[in-house]
Amino acid sequence: MPRYSAFMYSAALSVAVVAAPPAFADVTPQQVWDDIEAYMTSFGYEVAGTETLSGSTLSVKDMVLTMDIPDGEGVLSFSAADVVLEDAGNGSVRVSFPADMPITLNMTEVPDGEPFDLTIDYTQDGLEMIVSGTPGDLTYDYTADSLGMRLTELVVDGEVLGRDVARADITLTDISGNAQVTVADIRTISQVLKAASVDYDIAFNDPEAEGSALFAGSMAGLLFEGSTSIPLDMDPEDMPAMLAAGFAVDGTFGHSGGSGSFAVTEDGEVTTGRTSSGSGTLQVTMNADALAYSGRTTDVEMSMTGGELPFPVETAMSETAINLTLPTSKGDEPSDVAFGVNLAGFTMSDMLWNIFDPGKALPRDPATLAFDLTGKVKMLVELMDAEQMAMMDRENALPAEPQSLTLSGLLVEAIGARLTGEGSFTFDNTDLETFDGMPRPTGTLNLTLDGANAVLDRLIAAGLMKQQDAMGARMMLSMFAVAGSGEDQLKSTLEINESGQILANGQRIR
Repeated sequence: MPRYSAFMYSAALSVAVVAAPPAFADVTPQQVWDDIEAYMTSFGYEVAGTETLSGSTLSVKDMVLTMDIPDGEGVLSFSAADVVLEDAGNGSVRVSFPADMPITLNMTEVPDGEPFDLTIDYTQDGLEMIVSGTPGDLTYDYTADSLGMRLTELVVDGEVLGRDVARADITLTDISGNAQVTVADIRTISQVLKAASVDYDIAFNDPEAEGSALFAGSMAGLLFEGSTSIPLDMDPEDMPAMLAAGFAVDGTFGHSGGSGSFAVTEDGEVTTGRTSSGSGTLQVTMNADALAYSGRTTDVEMSMTGGELPFPVETAMSETAINLTLPTSKGDEPSDVAFGVNLAGFTMSDMLWNIFDPGKALPRDPATLAFDLTGKVKMLVELMDAEQMAMMDRENALPAEPQSLTLSGLLVEAIGARLTGEGSFTFDNTDLETFDGMPRPTGTLNLTLDGANAVLDRLIAAGLMKQQDAMGARMMLSMFAVAGSGEDQLKSTLEINESGQILANGQRIR
């Protein structure tokens, strides 16, 4: 979670609106402001503003949060003309924000690009926030009719680009949520955010290159639940040290469905398309042990036409899912690693099928690709250290030593055939010669293929394969597989032994 995400909290202080008035302990406006300022400062922001206390109301005028982009390439800032914190009368504090709060990014050096300045207006309508609790244990409750971000100015290499060249508008509606902030040896933020919908409209136009792009759409039923642990004293530019000090993120994003459209113009040709999906989730975890992502979306549909496509393209999937786990810290002990994919129920339109199978010789049943890989690796560098990772890349070296790998849940279903499998391997990192620089694996892979001969017959009938090619494919299969117990079933056991020999069903092939 980079420092930029601190704006997410400031948008939970801007994103905020009060919903409930639960206050059994007193907190003052000054204490609330001190908590906000301490949080921002811990992420490396410079906080400026003029504080004025009048009775039980604290006003922070001309508030500006400023952060230098690493390596001196630019400056990011967030400003609000007047943030007002007032005693709500029941031991809690009401926080009010202006309707418009500009975010500016000034980039003086851009690798392989031109310097630019941009301004985004962060807007709110009906934003209300109530803060209750005691110093060190505060709860921010908020609601808002809408929150938005709008690109209002873009200057590239000194040239002002209008909204006819670049525009970006994002709006959330009917927002509610809360964030509980506790401070002890570490700062912990637990929060829930809900929004009825989010709409986006993003477009770019390059008259000189005769190119443009437009993306628009919406999602409904947004939900975020998560927690963040932040060390009280940390260097935001040293992520490995932050993780070692206890920095951690665990969050889940979800939505109930969405749709979008796009149009891309290149060299005078226009490609347009539409997408839609059912519900979806994305979970992200990062701590000193691992970085993990997992996402799932249902009922995905896409259509495209125009451009270099000679015909409309329509595809759909009943489910798409992916998961990835990587260790974050260098260590002497093996750490868990995982990668999994599930692309289920893939279908495409008859028009697309008819291009290569007009006679419908091939079954058009939904196709599926799924597998899960799990294993152990020993990290040689810090995953979040950009310099160490770049060094490994320059030296063409792996950042980790593989220790073991297990394949489970392999499933490939398409055009009437079905492949399943599972296996496991260990790796000898002291032997880099047997397999040309790769640690020598030892283990077994078991595969079962149903319907292979029927598929070859159908490919011949569809005119996609000649008889002699099919014969060669059958001979190749016979070298690696034996007949299974089912009709038109082949089985194969591939083994790599400790001598580095490769065997197929007991017969040495290497």
